Amino acid sequence: MTDEILPPEAVVELLGVALGDAVIDSRVQRRSEGSKKRENINIWITIRRDAVHAAVEELMKIWYPHLSCIAGYDKGADSQGIRVQYIFSIYGGVVRGECLVIFSLDLPKDDAHLPTITDLLEGAAFTEREKTEYLGITIDGLAPAIHKFFLPPDFPDDVYPLRKDNKKIPDSMIKDLWVCGRPANRPPAHLKGGGE
Repeated sequence: MTDEILPPEAVVELLGVALGDAVIDSRVQRRSEGSKKRENINIWITIRRDAVHAAVEELMKIWYPHLSCIAGYDKGADSQGIRVQYIFSIYGGVVRGECLVIFSLDLPKDDAHLPTITDLLEGAAFTEREKTEYLGITIDGLAPAIHKFFLPPDFPDDVYPLRKDNKKIPDSMIKDLWVCGRPANRPPAHLKGGGE
């Protein structure tokens, strides 16, 4: 890890050199946000899935990253893919230095495997397990769980709530969250300035 704060383009260049042809695409996005128009910097790097572990290792050589989350979504009925995004921040606490580094990759639904990064960042287990339960991604090397973390224990093992395939949540498991047993004769709360 270096002590030097690198501009985002230098981060992209270092990662590109280290990962070689595993980098499919990269870009730096700058936006001004909030009333003070502070600059927000995102580094987007699309990689091959076999480069995930190496990408995180190389990022750690630049600056120790904070893993925000691993996001994922089904790309739709017309696609056989799942998009996965590893979202890190680097230079946290450095005035006007913090930026996000997002590694994006696509997985085929019929071979949705990724290596664990828990040997590098132990806290990744929580968000890796979430991708397993919700999207059906197998995380190779992740320690097995003795129970489900996010879904009920009786939830079917071959149904993934965030996938857009033909399998769906069994009707018996769908709850009407609007039925809460509110007394029928109870008047609504009075709101200030709302009139009567």
